[in-house]
Amino acid sequence: MQKATWMRWASFLSIGVIVGIAFSFITYEVAEKTAGAGFCGSCHTMEPFVSTFAMHVHGGNNKYGFQARCNDCHLPHDGLGDYLFVKAKASINDVWVQTFDNTAKIDWPGKLKEPGRFVYDSGCLECHANLQDKSLSNPRAFLPHRMYFAQTTTKTCADCHSNVGHKHLAEHIKE
Repeated sequence: MQKATWMRWASFLSIGVIVGIAFSFITYEVAEKTAGAGFCGSCHTMEPFVSTFAMHVHGGNNKYGFQARCNDCHLPHDGLGDYLFVKAKASINDVWVQTFDNTAKIDWPGKLKEPGRFVYDSGCLECHANLQDKSLSNPRAFLPHRMYFAQTTTKTCADCHSNVGHKHLAEHIKE
């Protein structure tokens, strides 16, 4: 291979690596900056969700001061590609609805009836990874989770824990 050809390929490769690193860094920063209640609550239609989240144990109302972020529950955590795809899809939908649709027509009570559409088990298990081990050693915790861990049910975490993340959300949405 000639030196000029080798230099051209090395230049292309170097530029590609730099562009790839820059793109990855920008993607990471955007994902982080748009992950929490501060960003998600910037739309007025999300106010009931942000206020009820703050009252819930996952929203920081606990003795440890732990606070989950919106993306911790509302995006899948089973792979980076799926996470970014769902985030992009939801973000485009949210911007579209906030900009071009009548947000007063959103059926929030109806959406509350299908929590599995908006909360991902992989997000729950990201933080509660030891749930299965703890459940096996505690019969009181094991009984309600046995079908889930045996994979003999189609119920999701949010199907049973429907108010998770937002204390008294249904009442706040009615207001």
